Amino acid sequence: ANNKGLFMDHIIISAFGADKPGIVSHLTGAITNHGGNIEESRMIKLGSDFTTMILVSVSADWTESLTVALGGIQGLQISIQKTSPFTMEATIPQCEIHLSGADNEGLVHKVAERLAEKGINIEEMETGTENAPISGTILFTMTARVSHPELDIPRLENDMNELADKLGVEIRTS
Repeated sequence: ANNKGLFMDHIIISAFGADKPGIVSHLTGAITNHGGNIEESRMIKLGSDFTTMILVSVSADWTESLTVALGGIQGLQISIQKTSPFTMEATIPQCEIHLSGADNEGLVHKVAERLAEKGINIEEMETGTENAPISGTILFTMTARVSHPELDIPRLENDMNELADKLGVEIRTS
């Protein structure tokens, strides 16, 4: 008997193109029509373009035809990568880092470099700009979720405070 249908592929779909109404509808339609299930996604307009990353589980029998269908969507550059299913490792401590301050070149790199030196993994990061409440000057903001098997939060706070002083920004952990 053919049991291939029991096997699921987990794929990451990355799509990029000029922003216009209907992109999400086309992508999700193709996924749904091929029996795919969206497990996690991030979608955002950056400049005048739209970009998305979608984690999909789909029957191994349908992966190839889903790939072909996605490739047929006009105006999008699409890449597909197989991945392993996420397993919740509740034992790995996590922490959030929030940075805000004047937008200076290299802020993200300097924070990422300090975390990498300590073997701390960045699970998720979001950056942007906003107007400061009173002065209206532009503030750079960053929120990162980080993890490490032996996360020492007081030490991380000290490292981030030291870095914040050096960079002239505010960094808090939560």
